[in-house]
Amino acid sequence: MLDLPADESVPQRVLLSSRADVVPAVLALFKRGHREVRCLHHDLGAFELSQVATVEAIHALVHASRYARVRLLVDDTTWLDTHAARLRLLQRQLSHAIEMRRANSDDPVADDAALIVDHAHVLVLSRSQHGLGEIWLNSEPRVQPMMTAFDRRWEAAAHNLPVDPLGL
Repeated sequence: MLDLPADESVPQRVLLSSRADVVPAVLALFKRGHREVRCLHHDLGAFELSQVATVEAIHALVHASRYARVRLLVDDTTWLDTHAARLRLLQRQLSHAIEMRRANSDDPVADDAALIVDHAHVLVLSRSQHGLGEIWLNSEPRVQPMMTAFDRRWEAAAHNLPVDPLGL
């Protein structure tokens, strides 16, 4: 069971010990969020963003502030098209706040996997088999380079994915 510290002012690191910790970690970070979420992964499947609980957390974040934004960056949209019906429906309903883009092939997401929340918190999934990942809370110096890399890729991506699949 994932246990995140309640103190929201001290920088802290929490290791993920199992795959079962990913969704609770994502939910905990969404609850701490107020303005902006950036997420990048090859196809977003690892963050399980289409589960009922995560979709509800995204919905709550976006409705808590009219300035809230969720930006999702992927290399491959297959998972979004085949396994993320709830997330795509939420994107359709809240297209002003939820944006999805395919990364430019010259600067792909590749093995990077991160969920960045409000310039202060980040969930990073590991590339190695030794550890699943880690959460950094209240750590702007740790988050800033990841945000810069995300924003670079975001701007290089051509355009937002369509809210409705073409041809339907």
